[in-house]
Amino acid sequence: MSDIRLSTQGDIELVNGDLSLTQGADAIVQHLKQRLKTFLGEWFLDNRVGIPYFQQILIKNPDPLVLDTIFKSVVLNTPGVQELIQFDIDLEVATRIMTLTLRARTIDGEIDFSQVLGSF
Repeated sequence: MSDIRLSTQGDIELVNGDLSLTQGADAIVQHLKQRLKTFLGEWFLDNRVGIPYFQQILIKNPDPLVLDTIFKSVVLNTPGVQELIQFDIDLEVATRIMTLTLRARTIDGEIDFSQVLGSF
């Protein structure tokens, strides 16, 4: 699996004026990050794509079971991901920060992933 490499800011990364590619597990991680940043209805070609952040996640007292279901589905439906080995969503009430941490088996080996998803 390969994809156009994106910078940490989400811009297309150019090396000496040329596109740079990411491959293997790095491409899967990049794709997962893109999927986790997409809000439901954001993509103009299909408004059914995305995560229902406003509807079910970035609300007061989100249901932990709903959060698990939504994010596990996103991870497992990411191309290249075969199996979840470890999965945790940490809701830090004092700072109102939600962090997703996981380990998954992919077609290119295991990945460790951690992402701050936002505040609730």
